[in-house]
Amino acid sequence: MLVVIVGFTVAVIHHMRSREEPWRPLERSEIDQPEQLDDLHFELRDLDPEPWVRTSVPDEASPGFNLGLYRRRVPIVFDNNGHIVHSWPKVRAVGRVRLDHRGRLAVIGADNLVKEYDWDGNLIWYFQLPNEGHFPHHDLIRLSNGNILILGYDGTTHTDSLWEVDSQRQAVWTWSIFDHSQEFPNWDNESEDPSHCNSIRELPPNRFFDAGDTRFRPGNILVSARNLHTIFIIDKQTGNVVWQYSNGLDHQHEAVMIDRGKRNEGLIILFNNGLEDLNAYRRSLVQIIDPTEDKVTWDYNSEFFYSAIGGTAQPLPEENVLITSTNSGRAFEITPEGQIVWEWVPPFNPMRLERLPYEHCPQLAALPRPELSTHVRRAERPFVDTGLYMFDLDFDVETQVINGKKLKPLPSNQECRGLLIPPQAFVKVHFGIDDEKLEGRHVQARFTMTITSSDRPSIIVDKNLDSSSGRRWIRKNFPLVDYAYQHVEMCIATEIDSNTEDLAELVFWANPVIVSKSQHPPRLQAGNRTTEQERKLRDQQLKALGYIN
Repeated sequence: MLVVIVGFTVAVIHHMRSREEPWRPLERSEIDQPEQLDDLHFELRDLDPEPWVRTSVPDEASPGFNLGLYRRRVPIVFDNNGHIVHSWPKVRAVGRVRLDHRGRLAVIGADNLVKEYDWDGNLIWYFQLPNEGHFPHHDLIRLSNGNILILGYDGTTHTDSLWEVDSQRQAVWTWSIFDHSQEFPNWDNESEDPSHCNSIRELPPNRFFDAGDTRFRPGNILVSARNLHTIFIIDKQTGNVVWQYSNGLDHQHEAVMIDRGKRNEGLIILFNNGLEDLNAYRRSLVQIIDPTEDKVTWDYNSEFFYSAIGGTAQPLPEENVLITSTNSGRAFEITPEGQIVWEWVPPFNPMRLERLPYEHCPQLAALPRPELSTHVRRAERPFVDTGLYMFDLDFDVETQVINGKKLKPLPSNQECRGLLIPPQAFVKVHFGIDDEKLEGRHVQARFTMTITSSDRPSIIVDKNLDSSSGRRWIRKNFPLVDYAYQHVEMCIATEIDSNTEDLAELVFWANPVIVSKSQHPPRLQAGNRTTEQERKLRDQQLKALGYIN
């Protein structure tokens, strides 16, 4: 019996050591090579992002600097006027960056490595998850013991894992959700992406643990599992799932236990996306949950607020909340009453903005304090999140080549959507017959688009096309200024004249694109090169995480 126990113990130790060793040894010279950089660092020199701040009320907004990603790639710090005060121009990150109290920047790199840089952008540490097909995604945090906890994708089980790594690049604690799948009622064994965890947080000191509830022991790990519609807590000492909550959650993001000294300390705040419309049609919520009573104690919602994917909600010291509406193009700060006191609308979708105190680290404390300006631009025109006026959400429509053009054809030629139209808007429509699939066949089709407001339908498009005619594809813009801030139903339809066979595969509506001239600053030019290596790794991540087919 003793021999069996010893043998089992040795096997476990050997297994853990094998998991700690990188699957491909890395040399420092392989990392951050200049030829792997795109051209984004050249843009920062001449960038004027001040117009991206749409609203600012300094007396009511929380003071501090904002940590974010320029074009979702280059780490920047900017003040509440929108001015960039520091950047790491040659660092490329995806998803998440963290700045610690010593001024060290931890990132998920564009090359699927976890990296740490000093204030000046010098690489000082890196880690690669073991085994091919494993990579970090969505989140990483620095634990109170100084180690880094990484959220990883397990290419073997196609689920999520956690890796605690020390300064010597040794994995000192690991945890796999696959080993606990039976504990989650929403687990789908048929899914290619059953868990899709998107945030991790270490529990801070809190009143519930002080009262004797060991589920909320400081140091335990709070996790958001998007595809399980669940947030849960891992007991760090035992690895057990000791608490979970799913009531009303719909593809949520960023669960955080609120620190001591802040309003609602000990409660859990999260961004409840509403992708499947479980609470209301295209409506996101920011919610605060009492984890001991499993109930919502506060929420924020607005008819202008919706992000189908992504998003964060950061509790601030002055009782406000900083919200990043990622997939809808803005970040904004609200008071407990829901008043917007700061709003940032860059010409790209923002990623997980974080407000840092002026004294967060010595390097930030040494920067001059900005003289904040008060302005509320277009106060009479609320910002309408773009997800509210997308006909089909971008990630639901696959890009295809039709008649030599890259388009996003709708999956059906008969569709209706409820939309909220922004001010000064117009709709770009593309429809027609695919020449490449005709193969000598003849088709006639009538394409119509209608928009209904207050029960009065208006016809936007009514066009007959014939495959034997010269023009078989239409691209036009139509104004929607008369529908500003109105809830409408937009419908597309196609009637095919054919008595012999189904020719529906020959006719297409591309996803209609509604554009608002007044809401966003001019879009940035997209001429920056991306290396083949980075494209390959990015596509690997997106495919594994279920964002692309």
